Amino acid sequence: MIEQSNIANHKEYLSQVLRPAIDILRHTDAEPQLGCSRFGGAPDLPIGSEWPTYEKKPYRFLGQINFAEITSTERGLPSKGLLSLFVADDYDNEDDGYLEAFEDGYIHGIYIPETTNLETMMPPHSDIGKTIVIEFLPTIDIPYDEYQLKDWPFDDAQSDIYTEIRDSLHKSSDYLLGYPSHSTLAYDPTPGAEWISLLTVDSDESLEWCWHDGDKLMIFIEIERLKNLDFSKLKSDAG
Repeated sequence: MIEQSNIANHKEYLSQVLRPAIDILRHTDAEPQLGCSRFGGAPDLPIGSEWPTYEKKPYRFLGQINFAEITSTERGLPSKGLLSLFVADDYDNEDDGYLEAFEDGYIHGIYIPETTNLETMMPPHSDIGKTIVIEFLPTIDIPYDEYQLKDWPFDDAQSDIYTEIRDSLHKSSDYLLGYPSHSTLAYDPTPGAEWISLLTVDSDESLEWCWHDGDKLMIFIEIERLKNLDFSKLKSDAG
């Protein structure tokens, strides 16, 4: 598609900013199994675990990624293990104690190197909600907009073609790695040069996900922490 467009002269430039990404596809007909990757529902944690909390309030389970289910291991992710992600959403109690998506502590990650001795843990004081089994499809990604690059070489007409090309690379608006994407931000949400995008997910009414008036949640991790399988300090933004 690039060769046939009016940005073909920037092909070399684009090749320099390519990043691996992994689209997340929803397998709506599948029944969730213990330890499988999923959005929503309840997490699978080591037997005897306690539900994570923030400011004495329970986190809400977002989903879990079983890295062994991702076919390609040459993308900087663990080759095995289970990552459970939680968000500090509090829909039942809209007081001053809730966290915004950009605040420290909004995202909580639990990484389990070995997926043995797990049990499905029911969330405290709330319904489980919908569960969707997810699958993974490796792809590539390019920067979402001009804010993610120092030298944006495209004019307005070329930017439209660029957006079409970028959209064609993805089969889903939910994905691992790549570049963060959003609907409303006028800045690069990546916390810094030492951080990369870990997960981008869209709002979803069926899962009762709603970030920033129906936009996207973007989760980031430091490169060195990812190499060390340390998911204890994640950051996020929404827009």
